[in-house]
Amino acid sequence: MSEADYFGFELVFKSVEQSILTKSDVLIAVVHWYLIKNSFRNVGLGDDKTLSDSEEKSELLPEGWNNNPHSYALRYVNNGQLYILHGIDSEGTMIVNLLQVKTLNVSNTTFQIDTTVKALKGSISTLVPEVATVLDRVRRELLVPVFESNKKDGETQTKKEPEKTERVDVRPANPLLVGPRFGPGSVGSDPLGVGSVGRGDLDPFGRGGGMIFEPPGGFNPLANLRRPGPSGIVPGARFDPFGPTVGTNPRAFRNPGPDPDHLPPPGYDDMFM
Repeated sequence: MSEADYFGFELVFKSVEQSILTKSDVLIAVVHWYLIKNSFRNVGLGDDKTLSDSEEKSELLPEGWNNNPHSYALRYVNNGQLYILHGIDSEGTMIVNLLQVKTLNVSNTTFQIDTTVKALKGSISTLVPEVATVLDRVRRELLVPVFESNKKDGETQTKKEPEKTERVDVRPANPLLVGPRFGPGSVGSDPLGVGSVGRGDLDPFGRGGGMIFEPPGGFNPLANLRRPGPSGIVPGARFDPFGPTVGTNPRAFRNPGPDPDHLPPPGYDDMFM
């Protein structure tokens, strides 16, 4: 990285140079500057997770930021979202983590303090000889995980949900009644009342006859035998019908009129014929 890539660090460091006491202070100052370089603004100390519009945003470290050289807590805002930076000196290892308050996404990285920071005063390359490596780790291990998580969360929330289709229950209300139901006399009903056979034996006031099937309306199946068609006879054919007779004349059910067979043929009584 060139000197231009460290623009602004000198101004930030000069503002706190008199208060720098330990190498851990230098490391936190470098991380702070890199956050400012990436559009973060400091809004104070502590780990308060509420953000008000009245809080002042600054590029400088707040007063008292290094009162405890073993524990640091700084609050930042970026794009309207609150972040909390924690730094803990644990036996020579600086553990740094960044929390995004709204989503609770957190990232962290660690540095060996003595091998990372070599001086308390001077230019950034004097303070941290491997500054390019340190800043690259801060970017990859501290910033990228949080911002990538925010991006994924936003895509998940804005992703169009599949349209919900309302299921229509097409099953009949009564599982025993499958298929269409018809009222009396409607299409598909029982015009001959076959389904009512025997109902009169159980319910004297109900419709329908007894156990003997009686065609409704005086229906006579033999009457159809005189009419040509599916239920009649072939036109012009002689047919001796079956069924009950009237008196001794088996053809009495026919229409009134002379019977073609009422006279015997000629010579009927001649035994030699």
